[in-house]
Amino acid sequence: MKKWLVGFLGFCLLWGVLGAQGKPGGTLIYARGADGSSMDPALVTDGESYVATSNIYETLVRFKYGTTEIEPGLASSWEISQDGLSYTFHLRKGVYFHTTKYWTKKVEFTSKDVLFSFKRQMAGGDPYYKGRSYIYWESMAMSHIIKSIEAPDKYTIKITLKKPEAPFLADLGMDFLSILSQDYAQYLASQGKQDELSRKPIGTGPFKFLLWLKDDKIRLVRNPNYWGHKAFLDQVVIRVIPNPSSRALALEKGEVSLISAPNRNEIPHLEGLPGIVVDKAPSLSTAWVSLNTQKKPFDNRLVRLALNYAINVDDYIKVVYEGYAQRAINPIPPGMWGYNTKIKPYPYDPAKAKQLLKQAGYPDGFETTLFTAARHNKKGAEFIQAQLAKIGVKVKIEFFEWGAYLKKTGMGEHEMAFSGWLADTGDPDNFLYILWSKHAALQIPTQNHSFYKSDAYSDLVTRAKEITDEKERTKLYEKAQVIFHDDAPCVLLAYPDEVAPHLASLKGYKVTGVQRNRFASVYFER
Repeated sequence: MKKWLVGFLGFCLLWGVLGAQGKPGGTLIYARGADGSSMDPALVTDGESYVATSNIYETLVRFKYGTTEIEPGLASSWEISQDGLSYTFHLRKGVYFHTTKYWTKKVEFTSKDVLFSFKRQMAGGDPYYKGRSYIYWESMAMSHIIKSIEAPDKYTIKITLKKPEAPFLADLGMDFLSILSQDYAQYLASQGKQDELSRKPIGTGPFKFLLWLKDDKIRLVRNPNYWGHKAFLDQVVIRVIPNPSSRALALEKGEVSLISAPNRNEIPHLEGLPGIVVDKAPSLSTAWVSLNTQKKPFDNRLVRLALNYAINVDDYIKVVYEGYAQRAINPIPPGMWGYNTKIKPYPYDPAKAKQLLKQAGYPDGFETTLFTAARHNKKGAEFIQAQLAKIGVKVKIEFFEWGAYLKKTGMGEHEMAFSGWLADTGDPDNFLYILWSKHAALQIPTQNHSFYKSDAYSDLVTRAKEITDEKERTKLYEKAQVIFHDDAPCVLLAYPDEVAPHLASLKGYKVTGVQRNRFASVYFER
């Protein structure tokens, strides 16, 4: 048996060090460009929703803040059988769900809540399954991976898999597998108010939900009864300020504490201001333009190749990211294991692009549309529009509100669309299978916005899931990236840097790893 345990003493010492550094109190005001779409982490895929839910809910295992390292969460320890098919989790005792104005019952977290949180995402008669789309669960084929979930007792969960799944433990730390209260959900169902689960969350995390004014702000308050190290901050306010310059100005005036996605050309100014710090680091993310391979002319590989030659990606990075990014070559970022370093990017060659279009039967080009959301930089869309005009491709840009954009691209209404992905885990499967496999393309709404359905590619990334040896998995992933590059289902653009301007007095925020916007360790220096 493989056994994973964390020493209680070491855990306490770790939090003792953090506690000695942190100062209690204060309100963090975090300004971002768009609102989240739901408070139910199982129903969403957008990072904006997880900004709130990752502070309210918890998972069986979690990622050590600032890293991709797995550590205990609501499960204090676990064992994995030698054949890799059986996972037994020992749950923490004395953990209680939040109490709020809308839910005053004190309920302990137990195995029944894990069963509810997982089984509601499986096709069946649960009132929380009907009429809902659990996109992550479906795109990751969880119902094909999990054979059974059982609760031998109040504080034990046993998950049996149908076949070995190498990334499974890391996947359990993803937000979509957050643990919700069965008692609260059943109460809402008895009142015919199941949809309130998406608006009024009850979790076990370090912060409790207080208020959500759509497209304005979310307010979270410190959970005084949290089982672990209690948050330093009294409150977290998550504000929506769509314009990046307005966010930067609000930070400069001290109206907010931390901002996301600043205009790159404003970073030097912010860095020169007293009382403001700009943290920067390469992120585990990739940005690209999805080409819908199920719609003409993008069902033609030669057309897709033409667009890859027609766009000067190096100039795109200069214009859009002001240099705060690397050119994307593969669908996974270079900081992730399994990255194929031998693949070279398509060179900028408009003449080659025109030749390919002629060969594909489009000597005079064609007309198409490019979907983007208000949160994306307008300059990026206009840059691509201008580049493609040079080879006779006329691009109409269509802007959508963030929620509508997610729905339209998930349903495949687009021809071209901006896409991006920030790692949920440190495993390549989180990119290569979830975003690009044939299985993911068949789940509607999908996260495979190119509707890429290569049998050869999908076979490799599926086989890689079933092997535990990282070197063998790497070989399969490297081969898959060669096929991907040759098929060109998208135009890869950038590996953006993570840039987080904040007040110098704000400490403990990390721009590295996954699930960055967990605020329990953040505090104000006084």
